[in-house]
Amino acid sequence: MIAPLTTSRTRTGFTLIELMMVVVIMGVISATVLPAMGNVRAMREGAARDDLMRFIEVTKGRAVASGMPHGLQINLSDSSLTIVKITDAGAVEVELDPLTNGDRAINLSSLYSGVTLTDMINGNGAGGSGTIWFDYESNPHTRSSSGVFLSLNSSIVSIAVSSGEFVVVHPYSGVLEVQY
Repeated sequence: MIAPLTTSRTRTGFTLIELMMVVVIMGVISATVLPAMGNVRAMREGAARDDLMRFIEVTKGRAVASGMPHGLQINLSDSSLTIVKITDAGAVEVELDPLTNGDRAINLSSLYSGVTLTDMINGNGAGGSGTIWFDYESNPHTRSSSGVFLSLNSSIVSIAVSSGEFVVVHPYSGVLEVQY
């Protein structure tokens, strides 16, 4: 009788079907994840726009709550926002955050990579970096660099974000709007 030849060697490794399944799964994952990666920039730009609007609303709220004019300094060179106020003595100073006791300021380009503020037109028609001021009734107005009242805004304030969106502050009411 002839005994069957047996080997004690067992095969290890992956079958062709297992390898094909891995390739299919990787293809499905890449087809769903890669398009979402393109949305990351749009999400950062939207968050920066929302922070800009939030800072404008906080500035208006501080002016109403304190009864003293408050402004939002917008610096286009570094995309920073700083809340300032007029003191009882009439001087312009940076508003302090009551929680951190630091300046109430934010730098959008450092928080949101690739996002910048590209342009600003103030309510008096002046372009470039500037300050949007609000009085105790939330009326937007302009002041000199030393804080002296000049006039109520007769035209909109427009701030452009690198996404192509504009945050607009309407004259007399201070109502905010996003324009695309």
